[in-house]
Amino acid sequence: MNNKRLISLALPFMLLSAGACAGPRGNVYPLSEGYLREADIFTRAKSLLETDPELARLNIIGFSGKENLPIYVLDIGHPQSPQNVLIVGQHHGDEVLGVEVSLAWADKLVRESRSDSQLSRLLGQFRFWIVPTLNPEAFRVVMGGLYQYKRKNNRDTDGNGRLDLRTDGVDLNRNYPVFWDEGPNLPPTDQNYKGSAPASEPEIQALISLAQKQHFEYAILYHSSGSGAYSEKIFLPALDDGNSRQKARYDSLRVFASTLAGSLKKDYRNGHYEVGTEPGSRVGNARNYFFHIQESQALLVEIGGINSDGISVIHPAPARREKIVAKHLKALRKAFLSVIRDR
Repeated sequence: MNNKRLISLALPFMLLSAGACAGPRGNVYPLSEGYLREADIFTRAKSLLETDPELARLNIIGFSGKENLPIYVLDIGHPQSPQNVLIVGQHHGDEVLGVEVSLAWADKLVRESRSDSQLSRLLGQFRFWIVPTLNPEAFRVVMGGLYQYKRKNNRDTDGNGRLDLRTDGVDLNRNYPVFWDEGPNLPPTDQNYKGSAPASEPEIQALISLAQKQHFEYAILYHSSGSGAYSEKIFLPALDDGNSRQKARYDSLRVFASTLAGSLKKDYRNGHYEVGTEPGSRVGNARNYFFHIQESQALLVEIGGINSDGISVIHPAPARREKIVAKHLKALRKAFLSVIRDR
């Protein structure tokens, strides 16, 4: 879609958001210059290739459905490493913290593993495939200051011939070809609209193609809860109780999730991230797809805390953002090192 057309459609929402600057709520919008923009993903990735071309590779796995934007994956590690790990920073456009964490992790691996023996050990065991955003269309809307809570991609799902930022689009994290028929049939205007068919969206097709080529031992999927209902929790996939082999994988996944959560202090409250006590619901989301279809150890991490005013903060000010990113890098490091030690 023409950028001028997109801006004209979004102008009312820009005006509404103009007063949503930093305040007691804790969210900052429009987001400050310190946050990554859509164009920054390629720039940052290219700098990593130039820093260490033996460790870092960059590929395009597909393109977005409406605007034909590239979907990048950073391939970091040694081709001979025995296990592949997938990290997806973002399915929904407003979940910007996952983009920050995923690219910061890539940066850390490339720039520090030659001098850090623990990171070097990690790359001896794991090859990391990092998709900063699976939804570049919505990411560009949010980062461009057009609409703070743009969640879905930019498909014209109501068929009126124009992009309605608040209602159009498919929820990419409900579009996977697993349990798709079991999810609710919500209207196209709903924020959780799952699409017209399983894997109808090119973005999901691109990630599935990557998964089929690379068996991922682990899949870590970052999200942020705008409502705060799921903040600072780690969610596991659905479980078929009668499947003993699957149950063993699930128990192992819970141990990994608990190690990750134990290293993640909450942003504004006491305590650490919590691991969901029950298996996840049977809907067509990424963690179910990777756990049930690809047999990966897949989990969802909800970044963003509830402040003292009871507000969910998913677009924090720069200083808070930096602290959040730093603690998630430490948690990833500890969790994957624990896997190596347990062997």
